[in-house]
Amino acid sequence: MSLRRSSLFLWHGRALVVGPGIDSTPHAHFAAQLTLALERPFRARLDVQQAWIETDAAIFAPNSAHQLDCGGGMLAHLFIELPLSIGSVLNAQYHCLQEFMPVREALAAAQQGRLDMDAAQLAAQQWIASALPDAAMPCGYDPRITRSLDWIAAHPGAPVSGELLASIVHLSESRFTHLFRQQTGLSLSRYLLWARLLDGVAAVARGESMTAAAHSAGFSDLAHMSRTFRGTFGVVPSELHKMTIAFKQTQ
Repeated sequence: MSLRRSSLFLWHGRALVVGPGIDSTPHAHFAAQLTLALERPFRARLDVQQAWIETDAAIFAPNSAHQLDCGGGMLAHLFIELPLSIGSVLNAQYHCLQEFMPVREALAAAQQGRLDMDAAQLAAQQWIASALPDAAMPCGYDPRITRSLDWIAAHPGAPVSGELLASIVHLSESRFTHLFRQQTGLSLSRYLLWARLLDGVAAVARGESMTAAAHSAGFSDLAHMSRTFRGTFGVVPSELHKMTIAFKQTQ
């Protein structure tokens, strides 16, 4: 019998969720979304006036409204913050590619609770390469960006600004923020939102209450974290209590 508990793998700019599908109301979020059926097709549409499309794989563009009818099946979702324009595709075919096979194997392992963080990260990279071949994957960071990411990870919940990080790595603020976006594919403000979400998820994984997790992650209150989480993933953070969580502060 397959496990029905959801697994969440979260690192900056990426999130992989594997588990029973949750039907959604129409919503949009900043991240691009790749969705794959693991048991049987699901239904999707981009507007409530449109007919449902039955599909095994879909691509949802950033800030594109969409709705899912999962039919109770197991699904995998990969959320990605990308520095490029893509279009939504409700009947994508990337899952038929030979190079997608390792991703299928990794997702099968995740269903059984046998996928670790490094393997999840590799599977995400392979998924993006199959579904979005124009999305360049960073192969390494400038040492100054690495130093700034390490500083952010070492100071969870601390106030952070471009000016502060630029001074730490001895760059002007404008040069630092340009280099940061160039290297990571994210603006500093978007990365800091991901970092705070990571901190909140880590606090929940440690057993803290949702309110305590929000404050320790630097959110003004639980409502602020809830809005950010829902805006990013389309679900409320209380879903975290139903998930097995793995997280990584930096790539």
